[in-house]
Amino acid sequence: MRRGIGTVIICAFLCSCTQAVKQAVMPKSADTIQLVKKGSFSFSEEEEKFIASEAKNFGIPVPDREEIKKYISYFLENKPYLEKTLKRAEYYLPIIKPIIEKSGLPSELSLLPVIESGFNPLAVSRSGAAGLWQFIPSTARRYGLRVDDQVDERFDVIKSTQAAIRYLKDLYSMFGSWELALAGYNCGESCVKVRTAGVDFWITKDMLPVETRNYVPAFFAVLLLMRDPAKYGLSSVEVTLAKRDDDPAYIPKRVEKHREKIVILENGAKLIIKE
Repeated sequence: MRRGIGTVIICAFLCSCTQAVKQAVMPKSADTIQLVKKGSFSFSEEEEKFIASEAKNFGIPVPDREEIKKYISYFLENKPYLEKTLKRAEYYLPIIKPIIEKSGLPSELSLLPVIESGFNPLAVSRSGAAGLWQFIPSTARRYGLRVDDQVDERFDVIKSTQAAIRYLKDLYSMFGSWELALAGYNCGESCVKVRTAGVDFWITKDMLPVETRNYVPAFFAVLLLMRDPAKYGLSSVEVTLAKRDDDPAYIPKRVEKHREKIVILENGAKLIIKE
């Protein structure tokens, strides 16, 4: 959510990563994969195949992007933070995941609070975003939550989840892309409209705030990690995100997808080419 505490956490947590990393989580064996080589974010052919196969098993398509692999590596280098967050998720996921699945949205979105609030339902950011889903007051009221001097329903896990579902559906209907919808959830739909003109996130991401550029690949990295936590050495975490055969991506019929590219002219204007 716009300027949420999760944004602050993930920006501080991820933006500090560099190409010089330590040895990652686990030795190679028959049942595990060493995901990070010392000194780089490169992956072996075996690791590339494993990540690619996992990426196909989601209701939300996970692209093959180096940015995502980088954040997989970084999360694994900082396992205590991630494991603490996911231990909290073990309590809240059984509450929010069925609500999301019933709405028709991909169940993967139940892990968005990992990035938003660290699955802390009492989290409040310095900018005033609050709750598991980090709504700012204006957006919370727009999506049916009561926020006043007596009641703040952003801290109600069920009601805030229902509001987040309504917002995410609107964002996806607006942009027709989960990357742009997630970017809109982070920095606001107006930010995404103005800065990207609705063009593919991976083409226009550099026009978005740094926090948002990190937010989207970080979420995809969490999805891949949660497909099989033990494979990544997160053996103390019981959260998994198994893909159901009957869990299709949420795609409103009125959304039409086009191949697009954007060209920045010398005067700074954006030229959008639809193919």
